[in-house]
Amino acid sequence: MIEIIVKDILKKLSQSISMLPNQDLVGMESRVEKIEELLCLDSVNDVGVVGICGMPGIGKTELGHALYRRISHQYDFRCYIDDVSKIFRYSSTLGLQKQLLRQVLNDQNLDIYNVPAGTDLVQRRLRHTRALIILDNVDNIDQLNKLALKPNQLCAGTRIIIISIDEHILRAYKVNRVYRVQPLTWDNAIQLFCKHAFKDNYIMSEFEKLKYDVLSYADGHPLAIKVLGSFLSDKDVSQWRRAIAMLRESPDEDVMKVLRISFDGLKPIQKEIFLDIACFFRDGHEKYYVEEVLNFRGFYPEINLKVLVQKSLITIKSGLIYMPTLLSELGRCIVREKSPKKPRKWSRLWDYQDLRKVMLDYKVR
Repeated sequence: MIEIIVKDILKKLSQSISMLPNQDLVGMESRVEKIEELLCLDSVNDVGVVGICGMPGIGKTELGHALYRRISHQYDFRCYIDDVSKIFRYSSTLGLQKQLLRQVLNDQNLDIYNVPAGTDLVQRRLRHTRALIILDNVDNIDQLNKLALKPNQLCAGTRIIIISIDEHILRAYKVNRVYRVQPLTWDNAIQLFCKHAFKDNYIMSEFEKLKYDVLSYADGHPLAIKVLGSFLSDKDVSQWRRAIAMLRESPDEDVMKVLRISFDGLKPIQKEIFLDIACFFRDGHEKYYVEEVLNFRGFYPEINLKVLVQKSLITIKSGLIYMPTLLSELGRCIVREKSPKKPRKWSRLWDYQDLRKVMLDYKVR
């Protein structure tokens, strides 16, 4: 009876702490609750594995941290590995195993000297104790396989959450359910923007009309909203107008750098398809028409469009292809990057004025 009361108190305390005011946690409560539903936390007779995916900067990591703070008290062992990809790249499987075991066993001095010993220790310690394990920034199925976290060898009641930009990795690992993080709603986007641009919950009247230009550009993307809000926070109305005009010509480098992670992970043909869509087909073109064009270019769209969907680079709804505004801007930046002022050197031309300029240049020659 006492144990039940203590657990109930801890649960309520954890929930209140996890949702303390934080200017970056706008719209987080409903998302956390949705993942809690997917995790089926009340079921203690099985091992649950849930994936979280979405484009870079959309808020996957913030969601993972909020969820961890909220439910980790329910588990005897708990672990949050922040950057699986980086650890695997620099320290291989052994480095991942050390991170997992040191957090799970709460022993920062623990050491292992080979992968088989690490695998054996992971399986022995997690076989009889409920654990919460969150693995962030997984970008290769091999990283998961080599950790040896096999659900049928873990204690019932254990929950594993895998965060990745690539839904294919999650499906290949056979997660039970996938939660795709969507852009912020308009109301939440305004709230987050205000917190960074004005350090408050409302927009000053003289900036009211300009907010639509900024938020339409950000397209519900949390990172872009934070970066743009912080950049504009100490500027007057005229500076806002100039900044918005500048963004159309030269998107924010910090945002583009984060978004480019997904592009760099594509195969050459997939990169070409991404650039074609970014330049010509971003606003709801019919899928069959886009496929015809890509087929003509020898790009095998049936397979490769699916890859772009899995990596959250495009969406397909009601037979129409859409690409988020920021990703389209990324694609166009990539096309222009080697010769920003010389359209005739670009691989693609999408603006009439640029096309006209190139045609006139060649006519003169």
